[in-house]
Amino acid sequence: PTIVGVGLGGTSDLCLALAKRAATRALGSRCADPEGARLEQQLGAAVNRLGVGPQGLGGDSTAFAVHVELAATHITMNPVAVNMQCWRAERRRARISSDGRVEEGF
Repeated sequence: PTIVGVGLGGTSDLCLALAKRAATRALGSRCADPEGARLEQQLGAAVNRLGVGPQGLGGDSTAFAVHVELAATHITMNPVAVNMQCWRAERRRARISSDGRVEEGF
């Protein structure tokens, strides 16, 4: 299963950045905007009804989540961008101290 990031609004370059930010947002999080959160639920259900499944082999778990990020835009310019993130979207954190020690997973 994938994680789908959707960017809506702003300029076309901002919209692409929003889609990437949405795709890398933590699973279980929701869009801060109530309309965006509602759209996440609707799109998530629609994507999983497609029956694509993991690796295109069929099933009802095509996406773990659909995340949406929104930006204000002019009504005549309404860009939309979609970013498909691999299910293995790992995140790591590390802190490097002044003496060179590396602390991971804080």
